[in-house]
Amino acid sequence: MTDSSSIILRLGTRGSLLARTQSGIVAAALEHAFAGLRVELVTFKTSGDKIADRPLHEVGGKGLFTKELELALLAGQIDFAVHSYKDMPTTMPLVEQSGLIVAAVPLREDPRDVLVAGRPMTIADLPPGARVGTGSLRRQCQLLALRPDLHVEPIRGNIDTRLRKQREGEFDAVVMAMAGVRRAQLFDPATMRPIEPNVLIPAPAQGALALQCRRDDERTQSYLRALSDPSTAACTEAERALVAALNGDCLSPIAAIATISGGQMTLHAAVGGRGGKPPVLRAAGQSDASNPEAAAREAFALLARQGVVALLHGPG
Repeated sequence: MTDSSSIILRLGTRGSLLARTQSGIVAAALEHAFAGLRVELVTFKTSGDKIADRPLHEVGGKGLFTKELELALLAGQIDFAVHSYKDMPTTMPLVEQSGLIVAAVPLREDPRDVLVAGRPMTIADLPPGARVGTGSLRRQCQLLALRPDLHVEPIRGNIDTRLRKQREGEFDAVVMAMAGVRRAQLFDPATMRPIEPNVLIPAPAQGALALQCRRDDERTQSYLRALSDPSTAACTEAERALVAALNGDCLSPIAAIATISGGQMTLHAAVGGRGGKPPVLRAAGQSDASNPEAAAREAFALLARQGVVALLHGPG
């Protein structure tokens, strides 16, 4: 534990249960690592929180969850922000990034999706024509590729809201990120079952957090770097590099999960049609763990041979 007497860092967070929980976890870890350091939470309501009646891909994408926090960073209102890394745009960010940096990526939570229904079940167990709620085009296309009979419908709201809608019968099942459910301590094995990545590949960087601050703020960066996990950082770098290679945007259903074993990285990817429609193309790239972008390049090349560019962006 390093002494940092009388230092206060202002941490910007969204007001949702999950965002406050994630920010609290990071704040506690920093205060444990640096004696005397205090982290104060500053709550913001983002554009993504304000627009609750339409799917995010129709109104600007998940960058709406990070926009106000990034503007607050650039204005000096906060010292750093904690984002769900999968919410940070890889291409076409809503805020100019030259003055910002992701200083640390902590150890990843469970990256899988979870199926929430009346009892723990697999996708194959769902009744014919079941109504499945998800706000993700990535999940939609993979679900429909597995089960064309399903009625996949958009759902918005925080974790507790989505769980309530399923309990009240608005949906037969909902699919969510396991990491958020676990961090919010809402996992219930009586109604939930994780979906293995070989069935439904997660979103790029799902389960990971991004600690973002100003690029010229060396002091804050030095604190945040203490929480970074090199393996998580490398895996999320590969996943996001694939999105960049695909020129993905908020209408691009791109899934990617990287793992490291014995110094080798494997990146599994799945890409559906624009707007969340099957078919779904799959590929896997490999590289040395020290070169994440090489795994992304190999996965992209294999997808390109299958016609991924036309699938995502039309003939061209």
